[in-house]
Amino acid sequence: MRTRGLIRAATPEPLHDLWPRLRACLHDDDELIRLRVPPLGWREAIALGMVLGTLVLVPDPVHFLTACGLL
Repeated sequence: MRTRGLIRAATPEPLHDLWPRLRACLHDDDELIRLRVPPLGWREAIALGMVLGTLVLVPDPVHFLTACGLL
């Protein structure tokens, strides 16, 4: 086995990768497809809080983000 194959065999698939699960659901004979989204972590919660805080506190969020160079 080559080095690349050894590395790929040693590393598990990431937990947040939904595509293999989606493909497996699509190949089943069930009519209903169920997708399970991973729970939000603390990084996602902080980012969502920042977005909501910007929308609430800044009178013109588009102008603010453009002035900051983020948009």
